[in-house]
Amino acid sequence: MRLRSLPLLALSFGLVACPGSGSDTDGSTTDSTTAGPTTEPSTEGTAGTETAGPTTTEDEPTAGTTGEPGGDLNPHTLGDHASQGCIDAMAGAATFLAATAEFDADAAAAAYTDALKIYVQALDTANERDDDSAITAALADADGPGAALAEGHLYTSLMFQLRANLSAVETGAEDKYAAWDEAHCVWDGGLRSLAERAQAEGWTGAGDPIVADIDAAFAAGHDGLSGEPPSTAGDDWRIPPNKQIIEKTLFRAAHRDIVGQSIGATMAVDAARAARALGVFGIVRDRLQDRNTPGIAVIEAMLAGDPAMISGSLIAVEMDKAFAKRTRNYADQAFSEGLGIPPSYKGAVEGRTYAKLIVAGMGSAMMNTEAYLADWEEYAELVRTGDDEAAAQEVSQRLIDATCAYQTALGIAACTGSDDET
Repeated sequence: MRLRSLPLLALSFGLVACPGSGSDTDGSTTDSTTAGPTTEPSTEGTAGTETAGPTTTEDEPTAGTTGEPGGDLNPHTLGDHASQGCIDAMAGAATFLAATAEFDADAAAAAYTDALKIYVQALDTANERDDDSAITAALADADGPGAALAEGHLYTSLMFQLRANLSAVETGAEDKYAAWDEAHCVWDGGLRSLAERAQAEGWTGAGDPIVADIDAAFAAGHDGLSGEPPSTAGDDWRIPPNKQIIEKTLFRAAHRDIVGQSIGATMAVDAARAARALGVFGIVRDRLQDRNTPGIAVIEAMLAGDPAMISGSLIAVEMDKAFAKRTRNYADQAFSEGLGIPPSYKGAVEGRTYAKLIVAGMGSAMMNTEAYLADWEEYAELVRTGDDEAAAQEVSQRLIDATCAYQTALGIAACTGSDDET
C-alpha cells in the first residue's frame, strides 16, 4: 500500500509570506544529540557487506579545503570497525524484525534474547534510556499491537545509538572509524528495514530516495576519515554534513512511516498499525519537544486510542509544526556564521534535508515544492562556495517566505525557527 497524498484537513490555504529574522534561530549549530559513548571496535568479522549504494546523490556534500571533492582519505572498508556486540545483535535483530513485520509477538519474544537483548541493555546504560524494559513489556502482551510496539522501541533504541556515535565522530572520538561504523552497523542491520518500509509503503510519492541518500552519506562520511587510532581525524566539509543527512533522512523515514501507518490503522480499524506508528514515534518525539510540545500528547493519545478515530492528517500537521520550525532555523543561519566555511555549509545541508521532510505536507497544501527544493539546493551551494553573498541572501529570503507560508498554513501564529507552540 503506497500512500501518495493526504489532504491536510487542518490547514488554512490562505498562504502568506513571512519576513525572516536572525532572531528566529535558536543559535545552535547542530540539531542533534551530542553525547553518547562509542563501543570498542572488533577485529573479528564485519557489519556485513558494504552497502554504500550510489557514489553520488543530490544530498551528498563534497569535501576539501573549500568543499571540493577530496577522494577517499583512508584504506578501510565501511563497517570493518563495528563492534562484535553490534554485529551479533543485528543478526538477532533481523529475526526479531521479521517477526514484528508479521505482528508475531511470540516469534519476536523468542528472538529477543542473547546478543540482541544484551546490546539493547548496554545502549540503555550508555544513552540513559529504558528500551529493554519497554520491549519486554510490549512483548508480554503476546498480541499484534504488542509486537508492533516492541518493534518501535527497538528502532528508537538503535536510532539513539546511531545519533550518539555520529555525534562522537564529530566531537572528538579517538577512534572515529569505530564510532562511524557502529552507527552504520545499527543502520544496516536494523534501521534500514524501517527506511525501506517507509520508502515502499509510507506517506510519500514515488521516487523518494530515502535509503540511497543514507547509504551515500555513510559512504561519503567514511571517505572523509583519516589517520589511525588514537589520532583519527575527520574532514569538516564531509563529516558534519553527512551526519546531518543520515539523521534527518531517518527522521523523514520515521515521519513517512508514522503517517502511513496511521492512515492504514484508520482505514482497517487496526490497533496493530496504530501501535506500530506509536512505537516509531519514539524516533522523532524529541524533535517536537520545545517546538510543538503540546503536539506530543495529541499524537500519543490518538495512537493509543481507538484506531477508527485516528486522523493521519492531524498527526502530519502536529509533526510538521515542529519540523517546519526546524527547517526555518537553517534558512539564514549561514549569514551569522559567515559563508564559505564548513559550519555554515553543514547548516545549509541540514536545512535542505529537513526541507525534504516537510515537502510532503507542503505538496498537500498546494505549494510549489519543486521550486522550494531547487532553492535549497542553490542555497547550499552558494553557502559552500561563499562567492556571492547577495545571491545567497536572495535565495535565503525565498526559502524564508515559503517556509513561513507553510507555517501559516499549519496554524502557527508567528513564523519562527525556535519558539514552542502553546
